[in-house]
Amino acid sequence: MAQPVRISQSFANVATNALPTYPNPHGNANATISGDSTRDTDPPYFAIASQNNWNNLGTNFLGNHPASTTPNHQLNVETVSLREDAVHHGSEGDVVRSAAMYLLHPINQALSTHPNIAITCQSEASTNRIRSDITYYRHPNTANPNFKAFAVVEFKKRGVITATEFAATIRSQTVPTQQVVDNTVAAAMALPHGKQTYFDGDSFVLIKQAASYAVAHRTPYVALFNWDFLVLVHFTQMTPTMDYVGDYCQLQVIPAAQSSAMRGALLGFLAHAYDNAPAV
Repeated sequence: MAQPVRISQSFANVATNALPTYPNPHGNANATISGDSTRDTDPPYFAIASQNNWNNLGTNFLGNHPASTTPNHQLNVETVSLREDAVHHGSEGDVVRSAAMYLLHPINQALSTHPNIAITCQSEASTNRIRSDITYYRHPNTANPNFKAFAVVEFKKRGVITATEFAATIRSQTVPTQQVVDNTVAAAMALPHGKQTYFDGDSFVLIKQAASYAVAHRTPYVALFNWDFLVLVHFTQMTPTMDYVGDYCQLQVIPAAQSSAMRGALLGFLAHAYDNAPAV
């Protein structure tokens, strides 16, 4: 039987921290546009590789956490749940339930026990006709809780996310010059599939959904997760007053084969979002 892992240890990118494996009995699924807001939101034309090492940011966050020097801190006492054998991934709801236990709970505990962070995490919060699965809100203090969304996490059914589709959208490993952006946008608009973007197939629907969440919540940080993949999307060109997300986004996709890196990467992503998402 596996030994319990303390939350403070669960972010290390080691094999023992891999997410539990569960069958996907329904195979691949397809993403669908389910609302007018998603349909009406323009996607970025292309993606570039993430310029942040989210795992390193997660490690740095934990290194500056009181738990790193306090043996009896909550994160050093509480453990991550062992594999729940009754789980069966037959729907998006099953992914949500598993993710709440094994992915989000350790991250939420790490964030909420940090003395410099004040957050609220809500499910199915509606803003500007958009209802996102998990929305993270920043508030400066309990006396004046001016909640401001700083990140969104959206869950999908197993099989919906296709890594090769997202990989095909990455046109640069570094931040491109304006000339390169202009040339890449022109090439995207001339693509034969007619979508005027390098995003195609399910990735086209998913990035439009991510863009609609970003615009509705006025935050450039959106993560997608379906147990098979964690997709970290940073709309770096977006500003709080924009009703679109810009020409390109920064993108990282972590597959289930590397699930031991997912907690640390998402922690780094959310901590960075807390510090850098627009405050207005």
